[in-house]
Amino acid sequence: MAQHRIHAGTDIACVGIWDAGLPSAKHPIEGKALEASAVRGEVLVIDTSADGGYILQVHVDEPFVPLPGKRFDTIGNELGLHLGSGTAMAGGCEDFRNPRPRITSAEDRFHVEPSWYRVRVHFNRMEDPEEEQRAHEEAARALTSEELARYLRMGKSLRTGWLIVAASAVAALMTSAFLQAGPTLGALGAGMAVAAGWGLLRLKRGDYDALHLRYQRALKAAYPPDIVLELHRAPGPLPGGTVALDGPPAP
Repeated sequence: MAQHRIHAGTDIACVGIWDAGLPSAKHPIEGKALEASAVRGEVLVIDTSADGGYILQVHVDEPFVPLPGKRFDTIGNELGLHLGSGTAMAGGCEDFRNPRPRITSAEDRFHVEPSWYRVRVHFNRMEDPEEEQRAHEEAARALTSEELARYLRMGKSLRTGWLIVAASAVAALMTSAFLQAGPTLGALGAGMAVAAGWGLLRLKRGDYDALHLRYQRALKAAYPPDIVLELHRAPGPLPGGTVALDGPPAP
């Protein structure tokens, strides 16, 4: 039993999950060829009807129970998926067996028991205008009150510092032009200003970057998923296929 959370992007309005151990094809698999692979259970295809990013949450051998107040509709029928290598990949379907993946990475892989799986797809239909604010409030709780105050203070300080560096570089160029010192000397002065400012700001970034990483991880986790995939091991082979998010809920 396990859960995996993946931020998937697509430029062909199609995300899915497949066996990462399948051999690469000679050419990207799209259209009818992708549909045929889905029917064979090589990939589960989700037609999103729009390009963009989607938060996928994958439940392996455990049920999905929505949080109170959240509405998820089950889309389409239960479909079969073969994950024979024990390593699954979730993301934009343009990378399915693509010899040159463009939109997925090693972070989009996760391990499962090699098997056939029965898959149900659940779609979050709620649009909450206050969702972003609540996510930031939840992320703030990942830091102590002292850490949060330091994180906000350092972020403001770094932004101000870069503005000062940029202004110093512009001032060096304008001074050079006013004194008719030539473009080379002006560029040298601007470069020295940027280098000096970058060196000073770099000394401040270490602690800020650590806090920023913790905050961003908590922020990503605070957003509810757009799509939930519920996988349960089953004897196979099983018929696979495609689901569409704009289709009717499952009966």
